Amino acid sequence: MKLIDAKDLRKAFGSFATGVTVVTTESDASGPVGFTANSFTSVSLDPPLLLVCLAHGMRCFPLFEQTQRFAVNILADDQQEISSTFASRGADKFAAVQWRASHTGSPLLEGVAAWFDCEVHQRILAGDHTILIGRIVDYAYENRAPLGFCGGGYLRFGLLQQAVESSHRHGRVRVGAILECAEGLLLEEHSDTGHFSVPAATRLGSSGAKGGLFGHCAAAGYTITLPFLFAVYEEADTQFVIHRGTAIRQAPSDLAHQPWVGSLRVFSLDNIPWEKIASSPERMMLERYQRERATNVTGIYVGTAESGDLHTVTATRPL
Repeated sequence: MKLIDAKDLRKAFGSFATGVTVVTTESDASGPVGFTANSFTSVSLDPPLLLVCLAHGMRCFPLFEQTQRFAVNILADDQQEISSTFASRGADKFAAVQWRASHTGSPLLEGVAAWFDCEVHQRILAGDHTILIGRIVDYAYENRAPLGFCGGGYLRFGLLQQAVESSHRHGRVRVGAILECAEGLLLEEHSDTGHFSVPAATRLGSSGAKGGLFGHCAAAGYTITLPFLFAVYEEADTQFVIHRGTAIRQAPSDLAHQPWVGSLRVFSLDNIPWEKIASSPERMMLERYQRERATNVTGIYVGTAESGDLHTVTATRPL
């Protein structure tokens, strides 16, 4: 059997995109308690059951181990701060949020995409976690985009949908990506001008198709993943949708059947050829990427090439 490294396994689990929840209960001795979790799933419709997983190392685990009721709050995509609050070790997490008591007494957070009020149906010991199965006694949901999480960062599905809808309204669309590989940052060299830009195409496409960003990078020898949106802006008559992701160099054998494009170059983050990046918006994006990568706090820019809003999210894994 392969020797399993717990930290590496956690990264592998993080490849699965999930929603973000806050699980709450009410303790007679401690008052309202809660924690951020993405280990949540539906179980059954008849009877109506769901489950969450409780880490034995949580400070509030003893309270959830004893409670007979709890609630699951599915966070909306503008509630990343609430996720961070309940993932922290702060003493009074509920002082920073608006909430009300459910029918069973468990706290329900305001503004969530959905909530489920539950009575404990079953507890199952599973390794270093306890699976807590709840029987749903009440629930509600709103037409709000959920907050997502994947690969150590938050996903803003609402902003992504806005970008897609906006892109469809424009005659010209460029889809690009800020791509980091093991050796550094990938930039595309334009032989006719000698300038560099982030890799871009008219659409995402697929790795085996021409004309798309995935196919363009594959032809140059890289497999890319694009889990996060980085910027959506208009310049002149073109809509730019820029993703943030990673690139992995393919083995030589994988390139035997593909033409070598050779337009992608690798630069360290400290050696970006600023004087050869002709587009002012792209220079600003790359400068922001440098800053945000250093602090591990990222944002999604939405607007035009001249002005817009930066929606800040934290990339540090909270769950």
